[in-house]
Amino acid sequence: MNALTLSPASGRLSELAVRAGLALARWGRRRTIRRTDRERMLRALAEQSASRAATDENARIHAAARLTLM
Repeated sequence: MNALTLSPASGRLSELAVRAGLALARWGRRRTIRRTDRERMLRALAEQSASRAATDENARIHAAARLTLM
């Protein structure tokens, strides 16, 4: 089996392909982190909103119960 490359430029081409692949992988990881952080933030905001609404509803129920007892 011959160890020679088919073309003198094939080494440079493979290096370029590897660099492009690594750059694409880095971009993908950064994008995933950004999307995950945004989704986590939106989920936390939704949970806070639901908690606030539940607290307000609970306060209204207790206020109505106090009024009926008087």
